[in-house]
Amino acid sequence: MVRNILHIDMDAFFVSVEQVCDPSLKGKPVIVGGDPYIGRGVVSAASYEARQYGIHSAMPISRAKRLCPHAIFLRGSHGRYSRFSTRIFAILNRYSPLVEPMSLDEAYVDLTGCERLHGPVTETAVRIHDEIKNTVGINASVGMGTNKLMAKIGSSMAKPNGFLRILPGCEARFLAPLPIGRIPGIGPKSVKAFKSENIRTVRDLAAIPLDYLEKEYGEWGHRLYQKARGISQSPVSKRDDTRSISRETTLEEDSTDPAFLESTLSWLVEKAGSQLREEGLRARCVSLKLRYSNFKTVTRSCTLKEAACEDHVIFGTVAHLFRKLFTRGTRVRLIGVALTSLTSDVSLQMELFENLNMKQWQKLYQGIDRIRDKYGFRSILRGSSRKN
Repeated sequence: MVRNILHIDMDAFFVSVEQVCDPSLKGKPVIVGGDPYIGRGVVSAASYEARQYGIHSAMPISRAKRLCPHAIFLRGSHGRYSRFSTRIFAILNRYSPLVEPMSLDEAYVDLTGCERLHGPVTETAVRIHDEIKNTVGINASVGMGTNKLMAKIGSSMAKPNGFLRILPGCEARFLAPLPIGRIPGIGPKSVKAFKSENIRTVRDLAAIPLDYLEKEYGEWGHRLYQKARGISQSPVSKRDDTRSISRETTLEEDSTDPAFLESTLSWLVEKAGSQLREEGLRARCVSLKLRYSNFKTVTRSCTLKEAACEDHVIFGTVAHLFRKLFTRGTRVRLIGVALTSLTSDVSLQMELFENLNMKQWQKLYQGIDRIRDKYGFRSILRGSSRKN
């Protein structure tokens, strides 16, 4: 059976959400990210008007300010973006039982076998695109193909706010004239290396024998051989644990002070843990993120023995990761924590709360959350978070 896979990617998602909430921002250069007045942080998202000035995601906010001094800079709201994402995924889940989230604003949807329910797949894809726009107010770019690879390439070429279908049997012919940078996984450094060998298009890459690619690049060489021909067997998998709750901050000054960095980490854990409990969730995996002064970013993760939502459990885990990773001579620019593999399994919670100690911790955090609801988040904090 020929598969019909969609890749749906929201256009400048964070900015688009801000424009829906404040229509006066439409048509203007808008940047979501750090604070341009103290020059800290990086660009999380930029409107297409801002991109005309050469601004792109992950660019230092200070540089973005120099390129477009009249841009509107916003700090953004993760909670707001999560709520919009939930509405978008509710739409996608109505059209297929197989929706694979890749981030807040990106997903694969398998429409294979859904024709009897929704009609011709091309019309369904357009209907999904239009429903997201009409009900949520966000523009989306949609690619459609016989596999995830072709669908993703299609959505990238459909930007902004377009739809592109690569017909079955046309994959290799469609890819041949494209620059190799269009292939997912081939970044700027790889493009430069390939160009030095006079490999510029996908056609050039497809002409290289498999044994040579495997000899030079190992397993990646085998995948390159398949990608150059539009081949991908990766299934669309419904993953309930892909959603995450994360908090990170760009420091006002790069720091090598472990006490200050752990204090900041404690504050971020309290913010993330509070949201976790508010949504009735527990996390099985805790991740640490550090970005250094040279913008090199590293992450470390740990899977918990039992899913948790308690700040002291999460902080103990992420602090351990930090102490193993941190080197005093390295200046840290950004620090963050992410909670993944989320679950709301009631039976798991009941099993945990049969333990008297767990019941006591549950009561403690319920009390903390009630105080914060009434008097504000900063009204009660861990002692280790007081510096923030």
